[in-house]
Amino acid sequence: MTIQRVGGFITLAIALQAQPYTLGQGLDINPMLNVGGYFSSDFSSKNHQEAVSLDDVAVMAYGEINPMFSYLAEIEAAGFYRKNISTGEEIGNQKFHVERLYGDLWLSDAYNLRFGKMLTPIGYWNTQPINVLRDTSSNPLYSMLLFPKFVSGVDLNGYLPGVDNVHYHLFAQKNHDLDEKYVTFPNEHFYGFSAEKELTNESSFGGSAGEYITLTHQRTRFVEANAKYDDSQWQVMSEMMFAKNDFADNDHALTLSGYAQGMYRYTQEHAFVGRYEYYNDHHTNYVDNIAVAGYSYRPCYPVSLKGEYQKHSLRDENTFLFSLSVLF
Repeated sequence: MTIQRVGGFITLAIALQAQPYTLGQGLDINPMLNVGGYFSSDFSSKNHQEAVSLDDVAVMAYGEINPMFSYLAEIEAAGFYRKNISTGEEIGNQKFHVERLYGDLWLSDAYNLRFGKMLTPIGYWNTQPINVLRDTSSNPLYSMLLFPKFVSGVDLNGYLPGVDNVHYHLFAQKNHDLDEKYVTFPNEHFYGFSAEKELTNESSFGGSAGEYITLTHQRTRFVEANAKYDDSQWQVMSEMMFAKNDFADNDHALTLSGYAQGMYRYTQEHAFVGRYEYYNDHHTNYVDNIAVAGYSYRPCYPVSLKGEYQKHSLRDENTFLFSLSVLF
């Protein structure tokens, strides 16, 4: 029997077992395996340079092995393809990397253990990595430049015993990253704690603190605060972080960054978004104030069309950005 026939039989067997497919919910093969994915493409105009790109292409698999154990695996190719329309230059990287790979051991409401490569459980933005589920195409600088996006280690989490509606995370990494070519700050030392208090069904606030040491011996300690309000029509959210950096050459510097974002849902499909960001890195003397005005259209929840204009205090950074993203 040829490999092609074997593959065909496997594909047919999976298709016969799978539940009817719904866009955005993945292919539900059985309780132990659901397969999905997403992509994001955009058009940008900056400094009289226009470009189109297929930015993110990802495949995910997740499931529940038993009531106490579940898992998620995700591979992604970022910067998959980009063409500068103004110059004709084409670049891209079609190599897939491990975005997330972790297991969850559900012990109780108070104590659960996640282990593997996971998103750093800080604030709101970093814990929602999929473009289609966000309300703007661009990311605040705070979420990209101040702390590692991922933890390759363990995360003890749950609701604090004896305290109403406070969810916590205690995370740690004392080893190399699972995929060091696909992390923001390669390190083997990252510890932190975060907590969030649910005030009502619509509002919450929280904060975090931690420390990481990069492979280039930069040591960073940080504290963070966040707050959010979200009802059926309005959403307001804010995050800010203060970081102290110690460099290998004995230099020291502070970084302060944060954002406040508001969204008005005109209808279920249409929304208007505004955001203000501040970023101040004393080490590089990079200071920027950013105002973002955007519009989001969702013909259905797993499909998002977004447009925005970014006004920077740095004159040459102003950008128009339009995107299409789909969750399978």
